[in-house]
Amino acid sequence: MVDFRPFRGVLPHLSKGEDIADRVSPPYDIISAEEQAKLQAKPCNITRITLGAVDGRYEQAAGLLDSWLSSGKLVQDKEECYYLYRQGFKDGERWLTRNGIIGVLRSEGYEAGNIIPHEETFPKVKEDRLNLLRATATHCESIFGLYDRSEVDMSEVEKSATKLFECTDVSGTRHQLYRISDRGMVEAIQAMMAGKKVLIADGHHRYETSYKYAQENPGDERKGYVLCTMVSSQDTGMFVRPTHRLIRNLKVKENELLDAMGKQFSVRQVKDAAAAGEIMRAATAPTFGLLFPSGRAVVAEFSAPAGDILWAVDTYVCQEVILKGILYAMPQGNELEVEYDHDAASVEKKERSGQGDLAILVRAPSLDMTWKVAKSGRKMPKKTTYFWPKIWSGFVLYRMK
Repeated sequence: MVDFRPFRGVLPHLSKGEDIADRVSPPYDIISAEEQAKLQAKPCNITRITLGAVDGRYEQAAGLLDSWLSSGKLVQDKEECYYLYRQGFKDGERWLTRNGIIGVLRSEGYEAGNIIPHEETFPKVKEDRLNLLRATATHCESIFGLYDRSEVDMSEVEKSATKLFECTDVSGTRHQLYRISDRGMVEAIQAMMAGKKVLIADGHHRYETSYKYAQENPGDERKGYVLCTMVSSQDTGMFVRPTHRLIRNLKVKENELLDAMGKQFSVRQVKDAAAAGEIMRAATAPTFGLLFPSGRAVVAEFSAPAGDILWAVDTYVCQEVILKGILYAMPQGNELEVEYDHDAASVEKKERSGQGDLAILVRAPSLDMTWKVAKSGRKMPKKTTYFWPKIWSGFVLYRMK
């Protein structure tokens, strides 16, 4: 049983002439140093808290957060509510809308089987997020949860809700936040979610951190919950993008690498990255596009062994066969650097401009495959899925004190 509750959200209170865009940000882990500087130049932007560490400590950020509350820059709602978070965006020529319900989710161990992870995590990242929680006792960013099929009509949810904020980010994504305070609707959402299982789409580090934080504070029920945005897998704006790999410090020639690849893959040269992409989209087995600084483009297809569902996931084959089995085994392979990028055009541009020695284009797993892997108890490699658009931070916070 999933315990997903309404809560008294902490919301930005905008002064005259202030825009909600000045307060919010993408999630902390995808913000570049340049973007961070621009965001933190705004006096009340949420990144001043989420990325506000001084020598790894967040006491200064906690003091700043407290000052925003005491001065009325942030205000807590008077009653427990859910919040409707709508994102509108373009996918090619299509305009799509994704609907999420923001509430607080009780943290529990994965062994209970209600909350299901699908990716591995980094211990150092979790330690940093735990330091933030310990200092602020506030969830400033939401994890992203998926559930199967909504029995609540989102158009009816919107009709019952009160619009609070709207802004459009630099990518063209429109963000809208509504308050859901109608008691009948609140009860319907809570009852629906009680019978669901939740797949963590994004925010594994924050979820696992919240569970550890809950264990550190067993007598305080409020600290047993994490801010969460729930989206139905059947939502028309729900899909997964891939995360490609850019390799640096590869000390082998193209032909040597292709010879090694040819022993385990079916390899063929193609005209360019676009041609590789067409073949990859039509493929039914793990298939990769390899781009070299010379301009050569190659497609490599893998015949997956039966019996283990992970062999059907491109990033797992990339990790186990291409990286571990081939690249790391080559001369000075231990010096390789891997950069991750979800935009194929960006990866190609970096490769062509000499910023990488090899670009590996991968396919994203389908939502159905993501659920299957997670339910099997297995985990995909880090940076397998890129759920887009990201859940932005700062529209509503969960205060635990």
